[in-house]
Amino acid sequence: VECSDNRVYIPSAFTPNGDGLNDRFEIKGGILIKHIVIYGRWGNVIYEKENIWASSNTEWWDGTYKRIPCDMGTYIYIMKIQCPSGALFIRKGTVVLIR
Repeated sequence: VECSDNRVYIPSAFTPNGDGLNDRFEIKGGILIKHIVIYGRWGNVIYEKENIWASSNTEWWDGTYKRIPCDMGTYIYIMKIQCPSGALFIRKGTVVLIR
């Protein structure tokens, strides 16, 4: 199986409002996220996890920091992704938290 960026869907925004739709910043695709870090506007680490399968629906960022809802705004992410072939690549970008 060839590994490329087009195997991964990373949303540009999410709405953690408890309606069951887009409540988490959730990556989709047949891949393993080896490491992901999400930073706040001042560069502090808001969320960090290792070894999350893209099919998991429980471990993704829910828009909180230390169980307190984060402010609406833009957050930066950096992630290392591993495809089924074992190939690794890095994705960097932003996600908008909408309340």
